Amino acid sequence: MQKNPVAWGLDIGHSSIKAVKLTRMGETVTVLGYAIEPIVSGEETDREEAVVKALEALATREEFGGIPVVASLSGRQIFSRTINIPVINPKKVDKMVELEARQQIPGKFDEVEWSYHLSPSPDGASNDVALFAARKELIAELVTRSRRVGINLVGVSVSSLALYNFVRFDQEFPPEETVIILDVGAENTDLVLYQGDTLWMRTLAISGNDITKAFMKKFRVSFEEAETLKRQIGESRQADKIFKVIEASLNELGSEVQRSLGFYKQQNSGAKLENIVISGNTFRLPNLAQYLADRLRYAVISLEDLDRVKVADGLDRAHFLTDLPSLGVAIGLALQATGVAKANVNLMPTEARIERLLKAKRWAAAVILALVAVTVIVVNVVYGQVLGENVEVIKTIRQYYGENEKNERDAREVLARVGPQAETLRSFHRFGNHKGVSLAVNQGVLSAMQDVVTAGGPVAWTPPSEVEEGDKHLQRLYLGRVDVPAFDYKIDPFGPLASPRAPVIVEVRIVVEDKDTSGQVSQEIVEKLSALEAPAWLQPLLERKKLFAGVQNRGIGTQVTDTFWYKDETHLDERGDLRPIEKEIRYKVKVATFECALSAGAGGVP
Repeated sequence: MQKNPVAWGLDIGHSSIKAVKLTRMGETVTVLGYAIEPIVSGEETDREEAVVKALEALATREEFGGIPVVASLSGRQIFSRTINIPVINPKKVDKMVELEARQQIPGKFDEVEWSYHLSPSPDGASNDVALFAARKELIAELVTRSRRVGINLVGVSVSSLALYNFVRFDQEFPPEETVIILDVGAENTDLVLYQGDTLWMRTLAISGNDITKAFMKKFRVSFEEAETLKRQIGESRQADKIFKVIEASLNELGSEVQRSLGFYKQQNSGAKLENIVISGNTFRLPNLAQYLADRLRYAVISLEDLDRVKVADGLDRAHFLTDLPSLGVAIGLALQATGVAKANVNLMPTEARIERLLKAKRWAAAVILALVAVTVIVVNVVYGQVLGENVEVIKTIRQYYGENEKNERDAREVLARVGPQAETLRSFHRFGNHKGVSLAVNQGVLSAMQDVVTAGGPVAWTPPSEVEEGDKHLQRLYLGRVDVPAFDYKIDPFGPLASPRAPVIVEVRIVVEDKDTSGQVSQEIVEKLSALEAPAWLQPLLERKKLFAGVQNRGIGTQVTDTFWYKDETHLDERGDLRPIEKEIRYKVKVATFECALSAGAGGVP
């Protein structure tokens, strides 16, 4: 498959469509965006129509444009089988695999699209070939739907391989370990094992829908109502009791996985199996991951973070990681489209690939036309009757050649105008950095104060007798104020200020109720503030890594008294009667002031 710098992965599941947009620079891959679009279907709604509507909604909301897209088919829609062949000349592999495929794939061979993935067997003396096939009409429907909504579909792969591509590229495991991947989908469960380049996979019959059907049978509700009940288990007070309803299905799932792993270990006695990576919305059920860990006796790892794949600054990373357990297939598909995936099975019809290639590389089509024209000229020397047609072809080629030259000139003129404008737009970035100083300072100061409070622990304090035992401690200090000076952007909003920016003033109220440690605490504050690092985006503007150019203690004031209100509406007196308390409490503090320089000197940075 052609490598693309930007691509989408499209996982069309049972109840939703997951889409992830990736960009690649070298070996660095970054998530630019993602979306999850529900497929609204039911007893009165046609499933195929619901999928098309979901695709239309997704294509309307997201910027697909001409960006290449690789979609997947689930294990239920795919015939898969692993065969073993001897190590032979690479040029003969395709022919041998096709002969095996014709024998292994059921039905009429001409009615399916098929492909394969070759990997070395654990014994090192042969190769394992994973065969995949799908009905041509099934893939044609997917291609038609994509064209209908304006999606540039360039590949059709398999969900299990896509998940393998994602885990192998992103998640870090010891090279000698055999990694187990378990993806419990709505309609089937994929079990994938890999170690290095060796790959073994199996599709299990038990799935998320079997769990839903258990709810349908127990509570006598429709499939949609059972799905809703399944998603809401975590919010129910009867979660443990409801979990027992599906225990039989879970036992069957555990048994299927155990049998498959047992078979694999018989074939590969030296395999080191320790971890199972779980994927799919089914694992959002409470206690399911722990249940499998106890049943299978392996460490169960949820997809909770990324090791190699980056997340773009403009994307909410925490929100993305919340959805990550259901996005593994979509990420793997996009990795295949960008050219960094290990497995590159593509079930896209050959004619569709040729059509896409000609659209993407119009210059190649022009060359083909030129070669055809030259051939016609040679033939015309012998067969003069087609001379007129040849002249017309030459005229057409010259016309297209002239149009291409004009388009090239126009493009150069546009670039000449855009270049200076791009330099001007870059200056807005520096303005934005100026405006972000206040946020960076406030976040940094708050974190420094929290470190000092945590390191020192609570301060002993003797409160009034009405205060409960658990409230007889105060924290070491309280942040009084943080004054961040503004800068006059009217002078030159797109460059450094003409004069240094005024220092930040931090006022801290240090508790001395137990004993006076204000000197020691103020020194810790100076150290913490001095060690603060500036955010990466601010460092070029500051021309240093540290947030502050210098921190000075401007002194500690005399002892004063601060107050707070203590309120306990559930307080009981000695007789056990309700006696609410609302009392003003006083405690002793000293006020310390710190001056934090943002500028190293005149004419410098912000």
